[in-house]
Amino acid sequence: MHATLTLSSLLSLLAVAHGPSTEDNGATRMGGNWVTYGLYEQAESGSPSGGIRRGARFGDCRGIGGRGSISYVQCDTGPDGKENVFNAVRPGEPGAPPVTPEMLKDQALRLLTPSAPKIVTAPPQGRNGYVGLRQYFWAASEQWHSISKRVTAGPVWAEVTATPTKLTVRPGAGQSTLTCLGPGVPYDPAKSPDDQNIDCTHVFTESSAGLPGSKYQVKASMVWSASWTGSGGAGGALAPITTTATFPLRIGEAPALVGRNS
Repeated sequence: MHATLTLSSLLSLLAVAHGPSTEDNGATRMGGNWVTYGLYEQAESGSPSGGIRRGARFGDCRGIGGRGSISYVQCDTGPDGKENVFNAVRPGEPGAPPVTPEMLKDQALRLLTPSAPKIVTAPPQGRNGYVGLRQYFWAASEQWHSISKRVTAGPVWAEVTATPTKLTVRPGAGQSTLTCLGPGVPYDPAKSPDDQNIDCTHVFTESSAGLPGSKYQVKASMVWSASWTGSGGAGGALAPITTTATFPLRIGEAPALVGRNS
């Protein structure tokens, strides 16, 4: 529901936005969105109000910190069946939805940024691979670990954790996809080819000579399992997260082996 503004968008905002009025409690209209000061996040449609009516029912809410000790709340449902209601309330104001671990979980999930895969190959990227010879793929060891993001609001907290579980490699141009359970195994130059782990390798059957730039466009994806925990025993599994990266790979015809008669 929310998207953090880029630097260019923020500069545009500062150039054209007026200061908050007393009736909107610090939210500024920008096209079809309302923008809060402080975190510079935008809520899709809706409109802010000076407060929430006592007894009003709001559902599926998440909090946004704002300027001047004002708490902004984006709710999917509001009074009278309204959808996507955006309200600005002061902390402790009667009728304000209480902060819940679920609200903080949504914010933590937005702040979590798993990295795109950094793929190492053998032969190394920048050097030719060859038709009929194995190309090895593996993820850089420094990024194959769990990452977490925690958000707190007083005694209420939520933490989201993502853990890489598998690597997939699409060599491109109709070549079959590799699925590696784990990061793959680095090529060991001290071992013979017969002793290498080949679980995350691919044998190209055609050169890349006829492709754009004379290179395959290899797409690698890391799949991250995700879960969350929160105060009061809250928590559970989340949908997997996938990050991708694409890189070029040149594959040439294997050099001919010429024997010499004595």
